[in-house]
Amino acid sequence: MNKNEGTNVFLLIFSVISICGGLLLTNVFIYSPIIGWLLAGFCLIMNFIYKEEQSKYRKRED
Repeated sequence: MNKNEGTNVFLLIFSVISICGGLLLTNVFIYSPIIGWLLAGFCLIMNFIYKEEQSKYRKRED
């Protein structure tokens, strides 16, 4: 796995962790699931943008 794939995997795992963490903290903070889902959505959007930039960069190299 190279450096670029490591960033993608990190963002995907962090999005799953934020969803699970938000659901687990429901008894502590009532809005934690919403915050977890928003954070996960942000991570997935950033992953998509990062992946698109990497594909554009690879096309320029070829």
